Amino acid sequence: MIPSLRTHQEYIQFVESNLKNVTIPKAHEDVPLKLKLLDLTSLRILFLPLYCAQLGRIGFAPEDLMRTFIAMALCGITSPTKWVNKYLTDKDGFYAIISGFRPEELPSVGCLYDFMRRILSIPK
Repeated sequence: MIPSLRTHQEYIQFVESNLKNVTIPKAHEDVPLKLKLLDLTSLRILFLPLYCAQLGRIGFAPEDLMRTFIAMALCGITSPTKWVNKYLTDKDGFYAIISGFRPEELPSVGCLYDFMRRILSIPK
């Protein structure tokens, strides 16, 4: 199942309120600003056919999953496994927050690879 849509403004508010007490890594201090400029809400329409409307647990928002891949690229990380195991789980929660996730509710490595599989199967 797909979660309810969070607007881009709500994402920005989430990031700003959750980064207040977080140490921002010097090497990636520009990444939150770049992600704030990128409104991914329109991707929801493209991804709707990839989610079941009634079955399964509520998944992660496709906008947040796409955002975490963009954050990963902006940080120079090419491995979803490394991204989840080293960055999304960092003690301050910086990378989770800029991706749109709560540090206690993170996607797994398998979730990221499943998302990649799903987007590669979108009809042209």
